[in-house]
Amino acid sequence: MSTSTFWDNVLEPDETLVWTGKPTPRLHWRNWRLYGSAPMAAIGMLAAAAFILLTYGAEGDIWLLILPAVLVLIPFFATWKQLRTYGATRYALTDKRALFFIVERDKTRVKAHPYSAFVKPVSRATMPPCVNFLRYETEADKGKATKHSFGFDYIAQSDALLDHLGEALK
Repeated sequence: MSTSTFWDNVLEPDETLVWTGKPTPRLHWRNWRLYGSAPMAAIGMLAAAAFILLTYGAEGDIWLLILPAVLVLIPFFATWKQLRTYGATRYALTDKRALFFIVERDKTRVKAHPYSAFVKPVSRATMPPCVNFLRYETEADKGKATKHSFGFDYIAQSDALLDHLGEALK
C-alpha cells in the first residue's frame, strides 16, 4: 500500500494531516522509566546475592549468583517488549484529532483522540522529550489534585509538535 493510499484510508474527507512522527527513545539516564528497571533489578539482585555469599556463603553456594541472573531476565524482557512496541508505533496530528498507530505485520491498529480531549501540552524531560497533551477525566478523577495526561512519547521533533499543538488549542 502506498503512503497516499494509506492516508486516504485513515483521514476523513475534510481532514488535513499536520504532523507525523514516531518514538525514538535513546539510552539515556533521563529515560529511567523505560530502561531503568532491568539494570536496577540486576544490581539489586546481584548485590543481595553477593551479600549472602560474603556473610553466610560457602564454596558450593555459587548458585546464589545464577538465580538472580535468571530472574533479571524478566525486566530485560519487559524493556525489550516495550522497545519493540515503540518501534511499531507511529503518531499523527491532524486539524481535527491525534492518531496513534501500531503497525504490525499484516494490519495496522489506529486509536484516535479528538481535540476535545486536548489540554495544554507539557513536555517531559526525557531524551527525546515526551509531550503530554491528552486527558480524559473519569468519575474517579473528580476532585483529585493530580490529573494524569498522556501523549506522544520520545519525539525527536517535539518543538514542531508543540507549535502545532499550540495552534490547535487557540
